[in-house]
Amino acid sequence: MDSSQLHTKLIQKKTELENLKKINELTVNLNEKLIDFGNQLENLDSESESIEKVTGNWLQVIRAISLASNSLMSYKENEQEGDGDDKPMTERLVRCKLDKD
Repeated sequence: MDSSQLHTKLIQKKTELENLKKINELTVNLNEKLIDFGNQLENLDSESESIEKVTGNWLQVIRAISLASNSLMSYKENEQEGDGDDKPMTERLVRCKLDKD
């Protein structure tokens, strides 16, 4: 091999080395992004559990309101047309704390 071929081979190897360094940097960056993404997924999972609890609580509230308003269905329409204080009202909703043993 003459010196021009060696020089060309050296330039090719340097270019290949630079490309490998770029790939290494991109791989490290991708690894960091994937770790961050994994952490965000863990946070999302815990937040979705909180949303599920809140949604469950609202469903219970809606059921209680529905039960209270259903008590009016037992009255006849002409009984509801009374004046002032004579109108039937929904059942009162009372929240009672239950001990969980």
